[in-house]
Amino acid sequence: MNNTLESLLRFVNLTTSGLLAGSLGFGEQALVPGWRNELPQHGDHRARAIAALTDATNYFNAIGPVALGTAVTLAVGSRGVKPVKRVLDAASAISLAGVLAATIMVTVPINKELEGQAPTDYPSDRSHSLAKNWSRAHAVRTTLGVSAFLCAVASNLARQKA
Repeated sequence: MNNTLESLLRFVNLTTSGLLAGSLGFGEQALVPGWRNELPQHGDHRARAIAALTDATNYFNAIGPVALGTAVTLAVGSRGVKPVKRVLDAASAISLAGVLAATIMVTVPINKELEGQAPTDYPSDRSHSLAKNWSRAHAVRTTLGVSAFLCAVASNLARQKA
């Protein structure tokens, strides 16, 4: 891979992984496929306004996969770089894959199940357990997202040639 292409991929990876980490850490808008399914259907006006922006949200859905794609490309396609840089690129790719997996396989199904329950005056043990599991999964995916961003930054700061 030539230096210009690698520089462009590193810029895209750093930008998208930073946006993803920021969205996970500072709000409920995870920029990965399925994040719209996590918004409450009958929640506050802000959530409905965000969900109403369907044209813009289609672009948001692409940020997680683009970050993962560029990280995998850098981990596999970079030639003549230090092993430390390659390990950091691989760690970033693994972390981003974990973010996508946690969102698609854990938090979205939990949200769908919680929203499918009938409203009650007091939460059931099942809904309390689901909410606790969602909170744990969100903490894991936020940690993975921030870790991926930090690995991308460290990889960009590492020296180029071995």
